[in-house]
Amino acid sequence: MDECFFWSWRFFMSEIIKSDCYQVFFEGVDIGLCRSDISLLDSLEVKGLNIPSLCRKGQCGCCKIILLRGHVHQNNQTSLTDDEIKENVILACCSYPKSDAEFELY
Repeated sequence: MDECFFWSWRFFMSEIIKSDCYQVFFEGVDIGLCRSDISLLDSLEVKGLNIPSLCRKGQCGCCKIILLRGHVHQNNQTSLTDDEIKENVILACCSYPKSDAEFELY
């Protein structure tokens, strides 16, 4: 086995192991475990659930979802109003699960 490949694979696997995984429900459906280092938008798409999205950077606001329970880390909230933030609206493209959580479309 090529030594460079071995070390690359070892690094890749160690990064996967470092990620926490959380149980996620969307629209009442258990979509399974989602990694904490992958956005909710990407996780939903991997699971075959496509929600409206455009920019994938938090600017357009197309991927708004409501956090019903649980915790997320959000990189960007610039396209959300103060009222939306109070209503637990988040951007799926910029949100990462930090606990088991449940969401629905906004």
